[in-house]
Amino acid sequence: MSSIYIGIMSGTSADAIDACAVDFSKKRPLILAKHTTQIHNDLQRRIIDLSQGEKVSARHFGELNQELSKKFSQCAEKLISKRELRAKKIEAIGLAGQTVWHAPKDKNPFTIQLGDPNSIASSNGIKVVSNFRNSHIALGGEGAPLTTYFHAELFGARKKRLILNLGGIANITLLDRGTILGTDIGPANALIDIYCQKKLGIKFDKNGKLASMGKVDNVSLKSMLKHSFFRKRYPKTTGKELFNYDFIPKRLLAKNPSDCVATLNEFSALIISKEINKLVGGPIEIYACGGGIYNTTLLNNLERFLDHKIQSTNILGVDPDYLEAMTFAWLARNAIRRIKTKVFTSKGLVYGYLGSITEIR
Repeated sequence: MSSIYIGIMSGTSADAIDACAVDFSKKRPLILAKHTTQIHNDLQRRIIDLSQGEKVSARHFGELNQELSKKFSQCAEKLISKRELRAKKIEAIGLAGQTVWHAPKDKNPFTIQLGDPNSIASSNGIKVVSNFRNSHIALGGEGAPLTTYFHAELFGARKKRLILNLGGIANITLLDRGTILGTDIGPANALIDIYCQKKLGIKFDKNGKLASMGKVDNVSLKSMLKHSFFRKRYPKTTGKELFNYDFIPKRLLAKNPSDCVATLNEFSALIISKEINKLVGGPIEIYACGGGIYNTTLLNNLERFLDHKIQSTNILGVDPDYLEAMTFAWLARNAIRRIKTKVFTSKGLVYGYLGSITEIR
């Protein structure tokens, strides 16, 4: 059995697919190759529209699923060709899929990800492990964040550490000498990105430049902070089914773009820092990953509210752009080798198998 696995994922921003090949033969996982495939504007728009509740036909859903599956397959192919890894040297692909609806607390809990493992396994001739999130829900979890378990294995230390993932949604892993907590907090880039896309025709606020020029609207800020999600107990999870364009107050949408983005940026920083401050007492090391680490204004706001320095996971020897993709390579390895994963639920800790294995011969 090979020790090389691929992790492939696209986050809530739906702007790109990240993939990496990871060798788990040594004590510390090693990234052998990495590749990012951009998702073009039209496909991104249709994914985001679906994730925000747009009604579509079953045919449209199926076509969108297969179109994105081709993108996942092409990304994996590009990755494999980079280092001439050859498909036969890859044990399996861990497919996160593209989440388009997440409802772990419904009467009938579920989560939906685009990405057909059958199509991807057939295209690449490699086993695909997928459906991690529904497995997690079946065990009593919320389907996210799944990075917590990998963070604990990779970064666990005697020192108190917090890993902050600044994707579309912000999530944290708190590691405190044996105590582990993983939870979503709320939006990091989600609201900023969707505003930029719908109102300004750009994918995101590069480096937080627009936010740095605006003035925060405190009335809108206070209104957003009142949402009931922020009063929920841990662990909790969320996505664009809640934090989407309709979440932004109409008062704020009427402001000029720089003021609107400045307010959304401040909102993200404020909710993230509030939750971290609740959990953390005294000195702690904070390491960040995800696309938000390039938003200078967001990081400056976070450090202002937290009174802690935020460092990139690069300091720990892990590429911040591919940490999440590494997680799904690790989860695929656990599934193939029948290793149970710790699952934190509101009722306590349970152990179970995550993921479904698809092999097309």
